[in-house]
Amino acid sequence: MGWHGEGITDVGQIRTTNQDAFRLLDHLNLWVIADGMSGHAGGEIASTLAVETIGSYVDNHRQPCPPNQQPLSYREEVLRNAIETANHAIRLSAERSPHYAGMGTTIVVLQIVEESTEVHALIAHAGDSRAYLIRGDSMTGLSRDHSLVEEQIQRGLLTPEEALVHPLRHVLTKAVGIEHRVDPSVTTHLLRPQDRLLLCTDGLTKMMSDQHILQILQENAGLLKEVCRALISEANALGGEDNSTVVMVGKEERESLYSSSSSRT
Repeated sequence: MGWHGEGITDVGQIRTTNQDAFRLLDHLNLWVIADGMSGHAGGEIASTLAVETIGSYVDNHRQPCPPNQQPLSYREEVLRNAIETANHAIRLSAERSPHYAGMGTTIVVLQIVEESTEVHALIAHAGDSRAYLIRGDSMTGLSRDHSLVEEQIQRGLLTPEEALVHPLRHVLTKAVGIEHRVDPSVTTHLLRPQDRLLLCTDGLTKMMSDQHILQILQENAGLLKEVCRALISEANALGGEDNSTVVMVGKEERESLYSSSSSRT
């Protein structure tokens, strides 16, 4: 059984266009989600360009780790460079089409690296799309939002509850395509065979608390695709105020798979 991803994106109940994008690249042990920035022209273009560029970059850098580097640090470097390449591609596209000036996107990337007897999840992200680890009956956040309210929470100026209704809660401090360079956060986490991982855009997390998400996961512990459907359905039932995208990654028996390698939006 290999690591396998399933995903769904949905326009939601309010918006008329979907600016989210995702890619499932099981053959690379790579899964990517992007959320084109609301209010910016070309958000849909930015998110699609980001997931395609990152997938292509990682695919083109599959060579073995150089002898002077550790495998994990090398893969982290590849992810950083992939996101920086996407940043450049988005900015170049905006320069060529002034109508799309200022377009950008969040990004969250998961790559699973199997090394000797250990398996690691590498998470690279910029913005407020998130990654979670589901282990048994618990769910742990593997990313921290790059947002103004998150910075204020860390400084003790806001409580998490206050941040949920703060008028500046949607202001990001990092995104792809906005600045000349982007400095994504990259972290590494040890995995167990029964772990599952969730990637999602804020269309899910602003409709549901972490505890609510965990409840849905516990109630729908079957096929990855069914879990994705349940999460999207719940977000829409609660109002679906934004586009929402969910990717679930884990291990399933081969006869349970809808597909073993995908590249979809």
